[in-house]
Amino acid sequence: MSYYNPLERTIARILSRFPLLKQIAKSTYSRLMYARNKKSYKSKSAATPSAFSTSSNSSFFGYYDKPPENSKGLVLSCITDANTSKVPALEQKLELYVFDQKGDVLVQLPLNAHNWQQGCRAHWLDDDLFIYNEFDKQRKKYISRVYSVLQQQEVKRFDYPVQDSFKTEYFISLNYRRLMTLRPDYGYRNLENLNAVELANLTSDGLWKVDYSTGQADLFVSIAQACDLKPITDFNSAVHKFNHVMISPDGSQFIFMHRYLIGGQRFDRLILVDANTGELKLLADYGMVSHCFWADGNTILGYMRGPDGKDAYWLLNVNTAEFSELPCKELAKFGDGHPHVHGDWFITDTYPDKARMQHLLWCNWKTGEVNEVGDFFHGFQFNGESRCDLHPRLSLDGKRVYFDSVFTGKRQLYKMDLSS
Repeated sequence: MSYYNPLERTIARILSRFPLLKQIAKSTYSRLMYARNKKSYKSKSAATPSAFSTSSNSSFFGYYDKPPENSKGLVLSCITDANTSKVPALEQKLELYVFDQKGDVLVQLPLNAHNWQQGCRAHWLDDDLFIYNEFDKQRKKYISRVYSVLQQQEVKRFDYPVQDSFKTEYFISLNYRRLMTLRPDYGYRNLENLNAVELANLTSDGLWKVDYSTGQADLFVSIAQACDLKPITDFNSAVHKFNHVMISPDGSQFIFMHRYLIGGQRFDRLILVDANTGELKLLADYGMVSHCFWADGNTILGYMRGPDGKDAYWLLNVNTAEFSELPCKELAKFGDGHPHVHGDWFITDTYPDKARMQHLLWCNWKTGEVNEVGDFFHGFQFNGESRCDLHPRLSLDGKRVYFDSVFTGKRQLYKMDLSS
């Protein structure tokens, strides 16, 4: 079997307390296992995936929480001629494209703030408008821009970069400098990292709520407020960051991850925020929160550590903070993934197994049905910040999945039909 077994995952969990040792052990073990388990093919899928790219360039979209396609079939894609197996660099040429379903280019915009995991956080606000992050070189700050496909021009600009948005009503912003300092996979490299004094400032950093109509921004949740939810004695010696904001389907609340590090060891908490009052609720505080998605207005589907210490996919009721196990028992052998929900179904992925294959899984979170719809090779040259998670995202009608992959040796954004 090419999946990592419970013993191997337990060892990895223990080693997580020692990040450098874990990295060395993981790399060595992965190469040994690949030599024994490698496949004779680079990809296998239920339908043929098609790439959104131009000529010989690489393409990618970003994170798993936003579909690159709007309801008219227009697709957002980042395009670059850079070697994406290397760490992102400022001198790399990068552009944001809008394709139609025939592959014709409707919009082509230069980008100057990006990472390989989330791109520039580009996403649709409606069928015409999309928002994305940029760096204002003159003012030396991260901003966000809104572009209209119909008008073929920028229609709004905000002094805060976007993390997640709710239509054209509001968006949530965070400090990408803090992310770059503590988790460069999701940060931008245009400004210097925060120094120790800036990192220790927890009262004037956190999440900002930005009104779309007026541009008015307020520090909605400070890091200090999150720490006060359930203080621990070591918080003073910890370094903190917020990430992975996800707004509920009706926009009334949102979740985010509060991650802090003490002596190099990482701890995660999942926090719920009322988008009107700013009231906070601690949903999960069992050491590990990985990837989540709103299954409906009251339920989070995510891979995290439960109250019993088990790392698994869970259903989490945001009203009661109660955990219940996902009925998809077959997912246990695959481990962590990035779930994207549509109705009763969700698509998720896996990290590379012993054969370096990433699996794409189509699941029903109510009946427990699990279908494998593809597996794709991930080469060793893509690692660390340059890794390429599949990050699957469903189209708005649930009939297509978009994912990033490097099974050809080059990073590409793919579309695959799921209707069959």
